Amino acid sequence: MKCRNENFEEMIFDETDSDYIQCIFKNVDFSKCDLSNIYFEKCKFINCDFSNSIYSKFISKSNEYVNSKFVGINMMAAHLENVSFKECTLKYSNLSESILNKVIFNDCDMSESNFINLRKINKLIFNNCKLIRTDFSDTKLDNIDLSTCDISGIRVKITDLRGLIVNSNQAIALSNILGLKIKDNMYF
Repeated sequence: MKCRNENFEEMIFDETDSDYIQCIFKNVDFSKCDLSNIYFEKCKFINCDFSNSIYSKFISKSNEYVNSKFVGINMMAAHLENVSFKECTLKYSNLSESILNKVIFNDCDMSESNFINLRKINKLIFNNCKLIRTDFSDTKLDNIDLSTCDISGIRVKITDLRGLIVNSNQAIALSNILGLKIKDNMYF
C-alpha cells in the first residue's frame, strides 16, 4: 500500500508493509509495532509514540519528528538521512550499527541510549541534548559537537575521542576516561 499526502490523527498504527510519502502523523500510537518494512519519506510526526517499537534496518529519509516518544525503540542498523528530531524522548534507544547522514537532534533526551559502532556518520548534530550514560563505544566522534549537551557518564573508548568537540567543563569530566588525575594547586 502506498499513501501520499495524507493526514493521520488520533489513531493506533497497525500497518506492517506500506510506503508513506509526504504524510503528516499527529498523536499516532506506533508503540510496540514492527516498522521494519515500513518506508517513510518527507513525513512529519507530531506528538507520536514509537516506544518499544522495532525499526531494525529501517530507512527514513527527510522526515521530521516533533515532541515524540521513542523510549526503548530498536533502530539497530537503521539508515537515517535528512532526519530531524525536535524535543523528542529517545531514552534507552538503540541506534547501534546505523548510518546517520544529516541527522539533527534538538532538545532531545537520549539518556542511556546506544550509538555503538555507527557505520557511517555525516553531519550528525546534537543541540542541547541529554546524553546521560549514553554509549558511543566503537563510534568515531571526529567533528561531533557535544558542547551544548549533558554528557554525564558518557561511555566511549579513548580511541574514539579524537576530534570530539566539547566545552571546558566536559573536557575535565572526560579526563577520567583518559585516566588523568587533575590537581588544583592554588598559590597565594
